[in-house]
Amino acid sequence: MSIQTSPNITFMIQYTEPNYHYVNYMNRDKAVKIDDELFLESNRQMIEGLTEEEVNRIRESVPESQLNFREYIDYMNRSYATEVQSEEVTAIFTQDADYLQRQRLTELKQNLEAAYQNGSLLWQGVISFDNSFLAEQGLYDVATGQVDQKAIKAVMRDMMPTLIQKEGLSDSAFWWGNIHLNTDNIHIHFGLSEIHSAREKIFYEPRGRMEYKGNFSLKTINRFKSGIHHGLLKEETRSNLIRKEQILANLKTNLIQSVYQEDKIRSAAEKKFLEQAYNHLPNHGKWRYGSNAKDFAVSKFFLDRYLDSYLQHAGAPAYQEFLEETREFLETYKGVYSAEKNQVYEKLRKMDGKMIRSLTESKGYDLEHHVARRVLDLRERLANKILKSFKESEPQLRDVQLEKNLENFSPLNQKKLLEQLPTATVVKSLKDWQKLGYFIKDGEEALEITKPVYAAYDKYGRGIGRPEFVKESVYDISQLREDIQLKVLTLKDLSLLSSSQLTDLVDAAKGKAQPSEKERRELGIYRYALKLSQLEARQKALQVSQKLLDQVQPLESDQPFVEFKKQSLTQELQVIQLQLIPNYKLSEKEQLLEQRLKNQFADSVDLPISKATPDRIQLPIRHLRAELSLVKQMKDGSILSLLRGSKISKQEYIEELQTKVSIFQLKHQIYKRNQQMNHLSDVAAIKELRSANAQSFSELKDLYAVLQGDGKKQSQITEAVS
Repeated sequence: MSIQTSPNITFMIQYTEPNYHYVNYMNRDKAVKIDDELFLESNRQMIEGLTEEEVNRIRESVPESQLNFREYIDYMNRSYATEVQSEEVTAIFTQDADYLQRQRLTELKQNLEAAYQNGSLLWQGVISFDNSFLAEQGLYDVATGQVDQKAIKAVMRDMMPTLIQKEGLSDSAFWWGNIHLNTDNIHIHFGLSEIHSAREKIFYEPRGRMEYKGNFSLKTINRFKSGIHHGLLKEETRSNLIRKEQILANLKTNLIQSVYQEDKIRSAAEKKFLEQAYNHLPNHGKWRYGSNAKDFAVSKFFLDRYLDSYLQHAGAPAYQEFLEETREFLETYKGVYSAEKNQVYEKLRKMDGKMIRSLTESKGYDLEHHVARRVLDLRERLANKILKSFKESEPQLRDVQLEKNLENFSPLNQKKLLEQLPTATVVKSLKDWQKLGYFIKDGEEALEITKPVYAAYDKYGRGIGRPEFVKESVYDISQLREDIQLKVLTLKDLSLLSSSQLTDLVDAAKGKAQPSEKERRELGIYRYALKLSQLEARQKALQVSQKLLDQVQPLESDQPFVEFKKQSLTQELQVIQLQLIPNYKLSEKEQLLEQRLKNQFADSVDLPISKATPDRIQLPIRHLRAELSLVKQMKDGSILSLLRGSKISKQEYIEELQTKVSIFQLKHQIYKRNQQMNHLSDVAAIKELRSANAQSFSELKDLYAVLQGDGKKQSQITEAVS
């Protein structure tokens, strides 16, 4: 049973053409019961999350919200007062007056009539309060029913100019309001219009004409609602919020000031992320973190990786405090929104002249969603601070100490190097230095070592036979200078990234319209790093499955399946190990074995149509059918769940194997038809084959959906590997 909670403030707004009779209606003497329910023509705009119960409460409390404004002429004499009115003043309040004088009421009506003649819109807003919230803030006396209307009116005067300004209404905009007390929930009813509209015009299809845009942006509405809420808080609460806002502002300032200090970058990874972010910046346009330009995507990726590291290390204390303070601060605003989550309510909209009703769920107040938005805003500010520094000058990051490697050379070469340069510490060939973004300082001479060269090498890089000794030029770190624009990331650097991050990097890099030769080479390295990462993840998952299967004590009927899977796992691990070794290091026999095993364990979904030849699909189908035959003999289905890492029944496992076989067969049929079309000239025959392929593609889509049917359920083995 869920606890029913109400939001502190509920806001609904609707619009129509202006009608001066509406002023009379708002100021009527007593509440009017409306018998016939009239809906606006899709002109009601509600804050997302209002439940059906809340909407009905507003309709009951504010009957005029159910009327088309054109109907108000019938109710011009049915006005009621929330306070005692006199011949001189009314209960209506405006930006300038707490109680509008009768003589100015005529002026208000004239303004509305002028707005109507000019085709402007009239917005009607209802702000409904939870009475207990007003009582907590000292604005409502439950015992006497007294309401501090002066305070409520003052808050409205503070926020209405903001609403007008944010929505771009003209200087001729005017508004008026009335506080209604004769319902269960105290509410403000206000009208807003403009004599000469500054709103943009859009085509409204139901009426077939251009009309001024009526809906206000959700951002404006939320800001308005939040401002009303904040303005009604008692002084103690407001002071506490202001203090928390200042704490958050200080934390953000500290994080922004320290996010990029060139002399304090200690991590080699952070240094490389910043350098790559700079190297991939576009040559034109403004550099903004919020940009979605394709030529900025790679730079943005590396900025994100640097920010991840910064917020986990150097900026971690301030960032964690920021998160805690943000959550505590946002909890205060929970009452501004609907606190009830997953409440089903009926949504109304008009299409083609018909009222469409649909059921949807209220989202309530999602604290983590609001925290995430503030974190995104913080990251944008941090990234823009870095980009601003990049615009002023190229990064001059301190050298992160490279690993000394002198002892990796032979004793003879160590002696030779130290004789030539006694201070030598990190020595590499010029080619290796250039990969790291270094170039030779003017006037520096190469150091000389003796290097063995073999006629052939084994797959582990070891020389075969007797070597020939040749001289090679090398340089020490002290003889070089960095040029970050020459730097590219190595496979070792990229191994710091996860498979999902590498996928994002590949997508970002391949999206660039006109990549340079350097960028094309980099994309190749990114793709190879992704392939290795995915292979290693698959390898670890298979190793986990292998260990689990070794612990199984199967029934006699299940023994053949367990032995089959053990052999399959061993073969899959073998092919992955072969794929992790560069091809040039594999013997011809090993290359043939790798290809055969890759074919045997081919993924039915990943196999391209163009490669679905008889030879390519024969091995995997044979393997799947062998597994199918053994699964059908099993009695203990728990083994299947153990292997999968998530719960699966025997029947589901069988259906999955059969689906994979069907996918291979369908792809082969499409492949065969494509081959036939390449040799045909008969238009009718080609059309028939294309039609058959279209049907097969539709079937493929359905089969893919079957395999991905429970995509949300992640394997425990996959989670462990991640």
